[in-house]
Amino acid sequence: MTDIDTTVRNLAAIAAAKQLLAKAEAAAKAELSAALKRGTVYAHTAAGEELGYATVPKPSKPKPSIEVVNEAELFAWMVDQFGDEVIETKVRLTEQGLRSLWTHVESAVALAEPFDPTLPPGVEVTIPPAKAPTPRFTPAKNVVELVRGMAQRGELNLSEVLALEGGES
Repeated sequence: MTDIDTTVRNLAAIAAAKQLLAKAEAAAKAELSAALKRGTVYAHTAAGEELGYATVPKPSKPKPSIEVVNEAELFAWMVDQFGDEVIETKVRLTEQGLRSLWTHVESAVALAEPFDPTLPPGVEVTIPPAKAPTPRFTPAKNVVELVRGMAQRGELNLSEVLALEGGES
């Protein structure tokens, strides 16, 4: 086998390792997410050296998406609620008028949860689904050295982590 063949085989092994690592990371994060709804957990070597920590953040609260679907229906209500200064002569809502509308509708939506808010005429509100919190792992600065040491001492089997040799494929 030539040097170039060895190099290309090494690249294939590296590509396989990357795929196995990505799969192992996704499975570990799913397991963490199922076991820990929110919070932080630290990992340590047997000697107590910090490897890093995993965090499951607070779920995000989606912001309502407010859309004026019929300005003509909305004009009378806007003038009644916020005064003439919210409408321009070309019969459009002013920036201040839109900000007033957004503030009003956001408040109505927040107060109405979990029920339907009473909206001004010509306005629709859609709320996107909340994003599921995604676990994160923040490694220690010297995690490579620590993991190497753990593997050398037999505290960690990288073949099991990567699902090599008899692990799940």
